[in-house]
This record gives sequence, structure tokens and C-alpha cells, in this order.
Amino acid sequence: MSIRKLPLVSCFHIKRFEHSPVKKLSRKVDRYMQFPFSLDMSPYLSSSILRGRFGNRIFAFDGNGNGNENEEQDFSSEFELFAVVTHTGKLDAGHYVTYLRLSNEWYKCDDCWVTRVNESIVRGVQGYMMFYVQKMLFYKATDKI
Repeated sequence: MSIRKLPLVSCFHIKRFEHSPVKKLSRKVDRYMQFPFSLDMSPYLSSSILRGRFGNRIFAFDGNGNGNENEEQDFSSEFELFAVVTHTGKLDAGHYVTYLRLSNEWYKCDDCWVTRVNESIVRGVQGYMMFYVQKMLFYKATDKI
């Protein structure tokens, strides 16, 4: 499995529950999981995988049947973490808190309270969902309207 084209924003949802087929019970998983603050998605791109298998004999494919050698220059495969959603409580009840990065500062968004926090606090949370944005955004003008 591979990714043909990366989105501007990637969301990773961590499965934080498990089901027991024997006892017919579900429970929340509260184990700490370390997550990266920067992420290189290039190893997961279809073009990288094909290039690894066939060398430079394969061109990037734009989806329209045309080879497009410059397509990879139009995006960045490097992503930065900009938001983490956490959940405290039980599987069927609890509270969500979001940590959000704005201009290299981290903020804790807890209902109507927004407070600045250190990055070390964010590194220590139990992430439920992580949102990454491309480090470099490219704008490509088009004449198609």
C-alpha cells in the first residue's frame, strides 16, 4: 500500500480501545505512545516505492495517463505536528482536550479555556488524534476555472 499524492494536512487517528471476544467487553487503552513532531512521508509515496523497485525508469504519474516528472517538486513530503487531540475518562464517557500549535507556541484548548503550554507538556500527552501540516506549502496557479 502506498500514497499517490499527499494532502496538505494529514490526520492520524490512534485506536485507543480493544475488544475482548471472550468476555464480550470493550475497554479503553491508556498506554503512553510517543509520536513524532516532524514526519517525512516520502518513504510511503507510490513514486518513491516504484523508484526503489525500478530505478529512474518510472516517471511520476499524474492520474490522467500523462507522465509528469515535475509533480514531486510541487509538494513537500515533510510534515509538522500542529494539533493533538486527547481524551481522558472511560471508553463510554470522558473529556476531549486539544493542544494546538500557533506560531511555534503551543496552546491547550479545554472547553472555553485556552492556555499557553510548553512543548514538553504536549510531548507527554496521550495522543488520540494527531494533525500534521506540510512544512512547505506550494501554490500552483492554474488557468482552469
